[in-house]
Amino acid sequence: MVTRWTFLGVAVLAMLLAVGPARPHSTPGPFLRDFESYWSAGATWNSGGNPYGRAIWDAERRIPGVDAGRDELLPFVAPPWTLLLFGLLARMPYGAAAAAWIAMLGIALLALVTGALWLARTRVTVTPFLGALLLAASFGPITSDTALGQLALPAFTAAAFAVLLSGVWGFGAAVMVCAALSQPNVALGLVSQLGRNRRTIAIAIGATLAVAFGTIAWGLKWPLEYLAVLAAHGAAERFVAIQFTPAAIAYGFGAGIAGATYVALACALATIAFSVVVWRHVPDRFARFAVFSALLPFVTTFFHEHDLLVAYPAVVWCALRSGNGMRAVALPATLLAGTDWLGMAQRPTGIAQIALLAVALTAAFCALEPSPGRLGPAIIAMALVLAAAGAAAHAHPLPVWPDALGRFHASPDASAATVWLAEQRASGLLAASPVSAALRSLSLLGCASLAYLIYRRSTYYRTA
Repeated sequence: MVTRWTFLGVAVLAMLLAVGPARPHSTPGPFLRDFESYWSAGATWNSGGNPYGRAIWDAERRIPGVDAGRDELLPFVAPPWTLLLFGLLARMPYGAAAAAWIAMLGIALLALVTGALWLARTRVTVTPFLGALLLAASFGPITSDTALGQLALPAFTAAAFAVLLSGVWGFGAAVMVCAALSQPNVALGLVSQLGRNRRTIAIAIGATLAVAFGTIAWGLKWPLEYLAVLAAHGAAERFVAIQFTPAAIAYGFGAGIAGATYVALACALATIAFSVVVWRHVPDRFARFAVFSALLPFVTTFFHEHDLLVAYPAVVWCALRSGNGMRAVALPATLLAGTDWLGMAQRPTGIAQIALLAVALTAAFCALEPSPGRLGPAIIAMALVLAAAGAAAHAHPLPVWPDALGRFHASPDASAATVWLAEQRASGLLAASPVSAALRSLSLLGCASLAYLIYRRSTYYRTA
């Protein structure tokens, strides 16, 4: 118990230093940058406009902090049924709506921590809850998600609760599935639950509810129209430097469009094959969900740094269930998946903060299950990786949208997806960057390692 509280104290101290003395200067822009598009989409929809088109910029340009002297349109790509929520929020001034949204994100974070512990069959007492909460609060993708006001956090929390409730309350699980599908790329881990009758039915009902709400918001043709929107924006951002997909990373290394496409296809096929093996041989529902979720960057075509919060259940599983030998690998995998490597290149002044969050992440991981396993060499190795990555990122900074746009103005006839592509090109984010590609590959290496560790541990106990 003394060891647990020592680790918790180190985690708290590191986090206080990260958000205090080590915090970099704030960047220009509105509060909760990504919530900007949600609120504007709701406002556009309320006025009868098309939130998936250029009309959204008319609402965005009025938000405090947005530079209306240039085109910095932030597109909206969430499913139509989310407009029922964002339309309500858009009836409030942006500041009030953003405050309400950040409160929702806080509730979602607490729920995700609690749900992960319940799924791991851990008693939610003070020390494990604090450990898991600090683990989440220092986990880079979750901190990015919260700072940006991203929908990924509540959507993924709903996915975790869909898994939790599917065995005991079918309708509640179906509602959670519907909520999770508000950001489909983080909800695909629910595929791990198919084939178990009650859970399959809950997923089917949840998908049906999503279709029904989409029809209410957008009409009967919404699936085809929405797929066209996704295709256009997926093509626009496929190889951008902020994408955490094998295709974008290979392109960043200089593979070219054809080479990057082949890399993406190979990774997707290998991931699907491995997922089938996990689905057949891992009986625990939480383990399957954690593995499938951690592997999502390898099969989706649209994945940002904040979407990597899907690796959090895998981190909790490894922190609670890995043995002494496995912990020496699980901790580095956690740091690889949970460190904001790309943020080092985009915010070199924030490297000290990112390093302190890595310290907090390490301490929180150890606090969940203090083990006599030899973690010293693993910690030293990751400290060297962190130092090397920080030096490389500082020497090769990556542009940041929209700061690098200058006085950009798009063609008045261009679609929202075309404008977004032009903005990425004007910002310099479509140029090949081996350093940023290497940084992003560290995150994917962590996700793959976590998934494999869970599979090995689960199958070992099943066959032992």
